Amino acid sequence: MLYPKKSERFERLFYPFVIHQLKKHFYKVYLYEEENTLKKDPTIFVANHSSWWDGLLCFYLNKAKLQHDSYAMMSEQGMTDFSFFKKIGAFSINPSSPKHILQSLQFAAKLLNDRKSVWIFPQGKEEHLEKRPLQFSKGVSYILDHTQDVTIIPITFYYTFRHDQRPELFIMIGKSIPQSTFLDQSRDKITSNLETMVTKQLDALREKVTKEELDSFDVLLEGHKTMSEWLTWWKVKVKR
Repeated sequence: MLYPKKSERFERLFYPFVIHQLKKHFYKVYLYEEENTLKKDPTIFVANHSSWWDGLLCFYLNKAKLQHDSYAMMSEQGMTDFSFFKKIGAFSINPSSPKHILQSLQFAAKLLNDRKSVWIFPQGKEEHLEKRPLQFSKGVSYILDHTQDVTIIPITFYYTFRHDQRPELFIMIGKSIPQSTFLDQSRDKITSNLETMVTKQLDALREKVTKEELDSFDVLLEGHKTMSEWLTWWKVKVKR
C-alpha cells in the first residue's frame, strides 16, 4: 500500500497550477450546494467517477470550498503513474489484492477516527458518465463499521458541452447523511442505499443542466476566453 505524504508547501504551489488547468480546459465550473458545508466533522465524501479529472477536482473543491483536512483513496496504478498525488493526500488501493484492500479500508477508518475526512470513489474505476445503474463496492460500509460519528456527503460531477467551444463542469454537493442513517443495516443494504442516493443526485444534476435550470448554481471558476470570444471581440474592435 502507498501512503500519503502531505506537503503544505507542495499544496500551495500545486493549487494555482490546478486552477490554471481547469481554466484552460473548461469554459466554466458551476457549483450547486444542497446545504451549507462549513462544518468540519469527519466526513466521507462519496463521489461518482467518470473522468481522469475527478481526482484533481477533489483537491480543488476541498481547497476552494470545503476546506477539510482531507485524504483520498486512489488506485495504486494511478498513484504509481502520478506520484505527486501522495503530496496532496492520496493513499492507494489495489482492487486485485484483498489484503491491500483491507489495509486501505483500515487506513481510511483510522483517518476518520483521527478527525480527518476521506474522499472515496465507490465505483472503483472510471465508468461512463451515463452508465446506469451506478455499481458500488462495499468499502464505505466496511469503514462505517469501524468508525463513529462520521458524516457522509455525496458529491456528483457532471461534464458536458453546451453552447461554447470548451466543455463545462457542474458539481453538486448533496445533503449530509449522518452515520446513524445506516444503523443496523447490513453492508449490502448500506451499499445499495448509497448507490441509490448518489444515482438520484447525479440524475437530478443532469436534469438541471439539460433543462438549463442554472439560477441556483454559483460560478465557481471561469475559464480563459475561447477563440469565438476573441473573434467576437476583434470583430467589434474593427467595426469601431
